[in-house]
Amino acid sequence: MIVLGIDPGLAHTGWGVIETRGSTCRARAYGCVSTDASLAIDVRLGRVFDEISRIVATYAPSQLAIEKVFFGENSRSAMATAQARGAAIVACAKAGLELGEYTPMQIKQAVVGTGSADKRQVIFMVRTVLALDHDPRPDHCADALAAAICHANLALTRRRRRDAAAVQMLEQEQAQRRLERALARDVTAAATATHVAGGGRDRAAFSHVRQSRRNSQ
Repeated sequence: MIVLGIDPGLAHTGWGVIETRGSTCRARAYGCVSTDASLAIDVRLGRVFDEISRIVATYAPSQLAIEKVFFGENSRSAMATAQARGAAIVACAKAGLELGEYTPMQIKQAVVGTGSADKRQVIFMVRTVLALDHDPRPDHCADALAAAICHANLALTRRRRRDAAAVQMLEQEQAQRRLERALARDVTAAATATHVAGGGRDRAAFSHVRQSRRNSQ
């Protein structure tokens, strides 16, 4: 599975592509889409859309993991981030990627093991999980890779649960078939016993009739 992780932002949109094989994750590429504040908003969003489209075409991911946006005290900044996020999502949607949205706390929990992890801990775990020989920079790239790792981990967990459920269902079906075969054998045995017992009574009655006829003669 190839996952594209995105840390959205109008000034800087971090992205990272990872490939998973079983429980192993490895980085294929990462980078950052930057736009200048002096440019018009349509130009900046167009650049985010074009660059993410190019990345999708280059690395052919099937999954998208992207951070959710929360409107806190700085609503203006959050609005700009939401616009960049929308441009990135549309670029991925046009290519048919499956979408996974995660809060920063969910990503930290999945990658570090605690939702209160700081930036340094996230970077360290991203480097460790992906077996990199350096810290991914800038920080937006590390956050994007962390989102991709979060998505991959959750997908693996869901797959294991589905596999376990499938195995349990198969075992139940096999047990049901064994029970049905056992019941069928019991019914056959009972029918055979009844037939044998009935045949014995018939032979006894027939012998009695023949003996009665001899005596009358």
